[in-house]
Amino acid sequence: MTATRPPGSRARSAIFAPLGDIGRAALVEQRLAEAIRSGILTPGERLPSEPELAGMLGVAVVTVREALIGLRAQGLVVTTRGRGGGTVIADGGLDDEDALAARLAAMSRAEFHDRADHYVLLLAGCAELAAERADAAEVEALHDLLPDPEETHDPGRWRHADAELWLSIAALTQSARLTREVVRSEADFGVLARLPLADPATCDVVRERQEALLSALADGDPDAARRTGRALLRTTLDAVARTQAAVHARTPTTRSAS
Repeated sequence: MTATRPPGSRARSAIFAPLGDIGRAALVEQRLAEAIRSGILTPGERLPSEPELAGMLGVAVVTVREALIGLRAQGLVVTTRGRGGGTVIADGGLDDEDALAARLAAMSRAEFHDRADHYVLLLAGCAELAAERADAAEVEALHDLLPDPEETHDPGRWRHADAELWLSIAALTQSARLTREVVRSEADFGVLARLPLADPATCDVVRERQEALLSALADGDPDAARRTGRALLRTTLDAVARTQAAVHARTPTTRSAS
């Protein structure tokens, strides 16, 4: 019997797959930064050693070293030297409520809706494909990612769990290209999409729709997986759109198009 991979392991495999081009420090830095911002690599987690990373990614050690310098400059990792040293994912900053709210306020409504449409189509499409390709054991393992409803509400826990769920669903498409595209989208937009998970009532609806999505995946029903995936994503995205509209109504200034 083939062993079932732990939830999220396929997404991590896509992150550490060989790049194919030697000497591409910027590419190494970008891929690791996206993995950190999307939640695949979590605060406090230790990265493999520089030689191990070089071997996994198919690049020279000096390339990895240069990429880590860039990640440290962004405040994404911290490196200590000597016995017991290494590089770990830095704490703080990525889920700062004020910073996320400011980023949302600076985004035009047109840009938000454009990014939201791309996000929904990409992730719902992954759910459809995963329903065709995932086996029952892989889908069952996804339940382990969801927070226990009896836990004290922790927005960070809910946000991380939802991101990990979608990254794992993307990995179940068995497409490394699609998985990396979801990682990029999560790093760029996913943190904004999950702002409403600070509200316990919203989390109740999200949990119900997460369970419906997992049922569709378990049934191997691509159409239902796509529909329930869209409904799940729209639960938070529609709330974010309303929040952004209210903020813009209070501060009717010119918005950045970036």
